[in-house]
Amino acid sequence: MKKLIFSITIISLLSIFKASYAQEFTDVLENKAVNIDGVDYFYVITNESKVKEYNRFEVTISAKNVSGCQLIYINQNKILSFFEGDPSAIARFECINANGKRLTSKGGNLKAKPFYVPYSRTEKTADGKTRTINENIQGGYIFPHGRTISNSFIILTDEGRPRFKVRTQNFTDLTNTAN
Repeated sequence: MKKLIFSITIISLLSIFKASYAQEFTDVLENKAVNIDGVDYFYVITNESKVKEYNRFEVTISAKNVSGCQLIYINQNKILSFFEGDPSAIARFECINANGKRLTSKGGNLKAKPFYVPYSRTEKTADGKTRTINENIQGGYIFPHGRTISNSFIILTDEGRPRFKVRTQNFTDLTNTAN
């Protein structure tokens, strides 16, 4: 029970100190990273071809955590609409000149991995005894320092190379304060 109360208190305090609101879109140039809050966002064109009336591109979008600490996102329902209802999405890349023909993408999300916190609870059994159940519950999403998250998709443009903008999620910074 103490672990649960401690976990809930920490999560609540972190949520109060730094609200998770999505930012405006930021331009990203091909093969050049843009750093937003300690995360480098970039994209690379891995394949391209010209088909009659459009250009076809295979694109890999990426984010690398260079912040010096793990980035934690504590799920809050008010954020879901920015990233197509996906609470694990940390960023949304939008191609501003993609046409979306032939069921191709106009953008893509980058997703953090879930993290879990231990939780202990007690319950009464049918014979009146009390037993303790230990389980892990999802506390949110984590983007560890030094890790790169990537996603690939195909886009079509009418003319020219794709141009991207990125919208990012704000993370709560947690640092190790143990000595």
